[in-house]
Amino acid sequence: MKSTELAKGGAVAEKSFAVLVLVGIVEVLVGIFSLSVALIADGAQSFADAVVSLIVWTGLRLSRKAPDGKFHFGYYRVETFSSVIAAFFMVALGGAILYESYLELLVPVLILNAEIAMTVALAATAIALVQFIYKTRAAKRYASLALKTDAFNSVKDVLTSATAFFGIFFSKYFGIERADAIAGIIIAFFVFTVAYTIIKEASLVLMDACQCTEILSDIENIARSVKHVKDAHTIRMRKLGPYLMGDMHVEVDGKMTVNEAHEIRTQIEDKVKQEFDEIVEIKVRVEPIGKKQDKTEEKK
Repeated sequence: MKSTELAKGGAVAEKSFAVLVLVGIVEVLVGIFSLSVALIADGAQSFADAVVSLIVWTGLRLSRKAPDGKFHFGYYRVETFSSVIAAFFMVALGGAILYESYLELLVPVLILNAEIAMTVALAATAIALVQFIYKTRAAKRYASLALKTDAFNSVKDVLTSATAFFGIFFSKYFGIERADAIAGIIIAFFVFTVAYTIIKEASLVLMDACQCTEILSDIENIARSVKHVKDAHTIRMRKLGPYLMGDMHVEVDGKMTVNEAHEIRTQIEDKVKQEFDEIVEIKVRVEPIGKKQDKTEEKK
């Protein structure tokens, strides 16, 4: 089931790639034709977003590989790593857009065929909005950080395309010659903001951060509901791409046989996996009653 979800997530990124390439080509060509740096910048970032979608698709595809002799826990984190690569690519793009916009700010250029340029920018805004809704739903459905990265890109696409539209509009109809260049600069900062958000979240995942207090509480309750379990503690989870892996300790009667303890452990692991599709593995460590207190006293 996990592999199927990753495959579906990859299909979303693949479709996004095709749409973004088409939008980018149209925007850049019309931008060159109309001399609008904002539209060219928006087209360039559409191409960049297409590369981001390609990276996401590649990461999701690799994430489906089974564990092997080198990667014992599988390739799930390739998905997160691909998000980091995509974010740094966006930073480079933002720098290029900022530089070109700055040059036009110094020497304003008269926009030609502004109506065509605005129509293209408006169409790009609508397409980006549809993509955002589509990818946001997919990211929630498959709990994918990479798809969430792609969805963030679509938010940026909506804002940047709208910014390009207003930059051309104010430049043409209000005589503000530098409006187009200012729009380009704003687009660059949109790119930087999204890249920062992605890098921050992906870094937390790569450092095993897991803000999942509610899940931890539910797992504890599941363990306590199993017959003969006296206590459950030290529950730890880590993110593996779109999934979770962890371990926990449960206390039972010290006179229990190995087979009985094994049966309890199996019950807890099965129940947790049934309750949470995102948990691919959880190891339960069975201890005799009082072990937790003994460890606390040893530390003192």
